[in-house]
Amino acid sequence: MKTLKNEIKIGGVGLHSGEESTLWMRPCGAAGIYFRNNRGLSPVTEAVVEEDSRLTGFSLPNGAVVRTAEHLLAAIAGMGLEAVELELTGNEVPILDGSAFPFAEAIRDCGFEEIDGKRKKRAIAAPLFLEENDGGRLLAAAPAEKLTVTYIIDYSGTPIGTQKVKYDITSETFYNIISKARTFGLTSELDYLKQNGLAKGGTLDNALVFDEKGLVGGQRLRFPLECVTHKVIDLLGDLTLAGEIPTAHYVAVAAGHSIHGKLTRRIKTLFP
Repeated sequence: MKTLKNEIKIGGVGLHSGEESTLWMRPCGAAGIYFRNNRGLSPVTEAVVEEDSRLTGFSLPNGAVVRTAEHLLAAIAGMGLEAVELELTGNEVPILDGSAFPFAEAIRDCGFEEIDGKRKKRAIAAPLFLEENDGGRLLAAAPAEKLTVTYIIDYSGTPIGTQKVKYDITSETFYNIISKARTFGLTSELDYLKQNGLAKGGTLDNALVFDEKGLVGGQRLRFPLECVTHKVIDLLGDLTLAGEIPTAHYVAVAAGHSIHGKLTRRIKTLFP
């Protein structure tokens, strides 16, 4: 079972709070992802999730409140880190460049240490299917021999348009491609975010922003399907709240944090 060789420290601003925070990632002797505070450790599998399509937030039995953790959690899962202890000052994980890459890079550079124990591999045995908005949002998980994600987004009438990707999730693919995709949004959404006290720390350095013509402020995509690939990060991060992500082919159509959360809760009932 893989844990970190050493402690990792990462600091930065929270996307929604706009406040500085520091994250520590430490070696751990037990399988899973744990958050530590002055009241002890709590596993993310005991998280009580806030229902909000704009961010993933959750509270833990030790009283910790954590927001915008999906990029960090996706990096932990995507890089194959099986045991880790996390500690956070403030409530929000630093947004950094808006992708999962800084976390993935820090994990790779730190390296792994093998510890005793083996996580029991889990797999979806029968298809699962969820929908929202009268079928406008779909999410399914089907039995498969390897962990695969197909994701489709539809931003018709905007420069983002309709995009589709399919990835077999390996540490190499996650590190080299998936992790580098940044969060994105439309200028038309900015008023909503501001009115709801969100995106206070958002800048063109940590999010892709599109107006009716294209990317604003001279921004450039890292690769053509960066937007839809970022949704793969969000899905992987949300699924980690159920523990180790079960092997399956996950298919998402115009999905988001809300329906990701519903599938996560369904998985938790299958693997208590």
